[in-house]
Amino acid sequence: MKFTGTEFGYIARLEPGEEIIASLSSFVKARAIGTASISGIGAAGELSIGYFDRSKKEYIKKGLSGEYEILSLTGNVSHFGGEPWIHVHVVLSGADFAALGGHLFSGKVTVTVELALVVSDERIERKEDAASGFRRLELEQSL
Repeated sequence: MKFTGTEFGYIARLEPGEEIIASLSSFVKARAIGTASISGIGAAGELSIGYFDRSKKEYIKKGLSGEYEILSLTGNVSHFGGEPWIHVHVVLSGADFAALGGHLFSGKVTVTVELALVVSDERIERKEDAASGFRRLELEQSL
């Protein structure tokens, strides 16, 4: 990963062969990022995406082979169990130009992935919600 600092965080570029989620997690650890908002575009393959099935309290995953354009990658950084928690969703398009998307579990960069991270030193944790099985952000205030 190559990166440069900005007024609000970082602009980063992932290189061919890099795994998206693992690279982001390593970057968050190395830079001691407390929380962040992530947005990006690029191209990737060997993807695993999914959706959260509330009735089963688990993610349903689908593997995708081939190359896909990342039309949109958006999400956030928090922490769970002392480790960075990268929670991102993607919209992808392949050779048929049809869009599909979901939660991104993994994917390898094929050409590039360009990311903007807006960061904060404040560390936000996640806690598993017993009722839903989902790991929710732990936030202090409510309306």
